[in-house]
Amino acid sequence: MKLLVFCLIIIANVSNNGKASIETIVPATTNVLLSDTTRNSDKSCYRPCKFNVKPRRCQYNFKIEPTLEADGKAALVINAITPGPPIHVCVNDIVIVKVQNKVPGQDITLHWHGVEQKGTPYMDGVPMVTQCPIAFGSTYEYAFIASSPGTFFYHANSVSHQSDGVYGSLIVDQPQPLEPHSSLYDFDKSKDHTILLGARFSELLTGNLNGKHLRPDSIVVNGEKKSSKIFVIPGYAYRLRFVNAVAVECPLVVDIEQHDMVVIASDSKPVRPVSTNKVLLYPGERMDVVVNAARKNGGYWVNVYGLGICEGLIAHGMFLYSGFNYTSLLHQGPTLTSELLNSETIIQGQHLLSLQDQTYYNKDVKTIYLGVDRYVIPFEDNDNDYRYISDGVPKKTFYPAAVSLHDNGVVQINNKNFLYPNGLYLLKPQNVNPDSACNVGEEANHKQLQCLQVLKILDKQVVELALVNEGFGSNDSYTFHIHGYSAQVVATGRTSNGKPISKRDFSLLDKNGKIKRNIQNPPLKDTIVVPNKGYTIIRLKPDHGGSWMLECRSCSFFSLPAAILIDVPQSIPKAVIDVLPKCGSYRPVDVLLN
Repeated sequence: MKLLVFCLIIIANVSNNGKASIETIVPATTNVLLSDTTRNSDKSCYRPCKFNVKPRRCQYNFKIEPTLEADGKAALVINAITPGPPIHVCVNDIVIVKVQNKVPGQDITLHWHGVEQKGTPYMDGVPMVTQCPIAFGSTYEYAFIASSPGTFFYHANSVSHQSDGVYGSLIVDQPQPLEPHSSLYDFDKSKDHTILLGARFSELLTGNLNGKHLRPDSIVVNGEKKSSKIFVIPGYAYRLRFVNAVAVECPLVVDIEQHDMVVIASDSKPVRPVSTNKVLLYPGERMDVVVNAARKNGGYWVNVYGLGICEGLIAHGMFLYSGFNYTSLLHQGPTLTSELLNSETIIQGQHLLSLQDQTYYNKDVKTIYLGVDRYVIPFEDNDNDYRYISDGVPKKTFYPAAVSLHDNGVVQINNKNFLYPNGLYLLKPQNVNPDSACNVGEEANHKQLQCLQVLKILDKQVVELALVNEGFGSNDSYTFHIHGYSAQVVATGRTSNGKPISKRDFSLLDKNGKIKRNIQNPPLKDTIVVPNKGYTIIRLKPDHGGSWMLECRSCSFFSLPAAILIDVPQSIPKAVIDVLPKCGSYRPVDVLLN
């Protein structure tokens, strides 16, 4: 009943021709005892968070458009800047973002990375799954409750659009007494101490149709290569928030010269504190750390080292004690160390431990195998039938252009690539062509190279997903992001002999007790990495409905999507469906071709 009331209240995603306006709806999701009298001269929602006060409506207007930056490079900007405007709110605030697409010839959606969207699954920002794409010249309104505190960020759903500059930070604060690690630091200045790590390319990827495998030519810290600054007062401890906002497979190692860090959160969830001098963040990961400004008064470099596709790239920021003239630091330049990749000193998010024991106990937990690998698809040009064929006539297997453009093959899950639905899956499932869908685990029954891979889970049913990077076709690691949930990472590892691993090999390892699961205090994460010739096992207990992607975003960089759709039963009121924009005759490109 609460969910029904919630959905009726938060009627959002309203287009210019919408039948209702969210600004006219008053939230009724919390017991309000007091008024929030916090002075706020800039009318934003960045303020000290208090108990028992009325949540705010935090409204933002985003205009996304192309531009030329000072260095002459083209970029996509939000309100003339990249990264886009930061969003800082308190827990239970309503976030309302009106997005105007001014990028000619491009459709756009925004995803709120890590936000669980409880009660508002239609705000998740996945085209043709949860919403219609925002066409050029149109406006779309997102609205959701910031129900969980932590470090999040937003970005374009498209890898190309995000890489060209469409991303920004999203921080949800809560009253300090609720912060489990507040005793470890003196200041949490999230507006000034959020470090957003991005990458830039030599050319604009938006609209690039040549399929070239481009790599970034630089890493940036809050949009800058060398001049981003963090100001601190000597003798105090500060909470810093790191975000890897790179869309491609670009892991980043971060350290602060002559300073140790205490890791206190990963992917917005608190963890048992661990001291280190370096942290490793995969694309989409966030990590909160505490740094004590206890060194000699001066200036110190924040060093960011790229791995993977960013191998050899380095960026810097500055960690500045108050009163220090940082021009001398710029003149001196950073001092780089040779022991960067000493793995014993680097902390990775999914190797941490949850702060509290949270066992998803289920003696009959079902393990679902998801084999991930790169495959070269053999075919000849005459295998494709390029004639227009109606849906009523049997078709030959369709081979998208990416199959021939990528000599090293395409990444697949269970030997299939994901096909975006022809209609809105979440809101209008009856409009989705049933012949395009295939159940996870039964993909072999589908003849086409792509299908809408769906995993249907009953509410409250604990499910274990074994993502196995088989490694027959590549030596790559793959980063996955799960929408709508934080999953327990109960195991991760690699084969001891460094050889590829098949489904049979994995089953034997598991049967013989060679895979040790941490079911007592595994970290809760929404972004996970599956190591080369290894596995990562996650557990999920669905407690809110929706249609949620589990996707390897970087795998589809100028290629075919590698993802599955986790479908949890969800009843969306007709009043909500009626107010959301309809897609009309719009179809994704791959659906049209198929």
